[in-house]
Amino acid sequence: MQRIQHNIPDDFEKYFWDCNFQDLEFSEHQTFIIERILMFGNLKDILWLKRTYGIGSLLKTASSSRRLDQKTKNFWNIYFNVSP
Repeated sequence: MQRIQHNIPDDFEKYFWDCNFQDLEFSEHQTFIIERILMFGNLKDILWLKRTYGIGSLLKTASSSRRLDQKTKNFWNIYFNVSP
């Protein structure tokens, strides 16, 4: 089975100021990457997340993350039209 190589866009480095961006693994750190982009990203970044990880991963992270503050969770749940 061939492993698909995904790269995190270089312009996302600004969202990961507190860790070594080069060490981030696309699959291994999926939740962490989604959380940061949901917190700090712009629309273009969110569209990349949606294309890359799928809407299901974004919905799951937006509703269950312990790192996202309540305001951010509420925003994304409304944006993705998720019922409480």
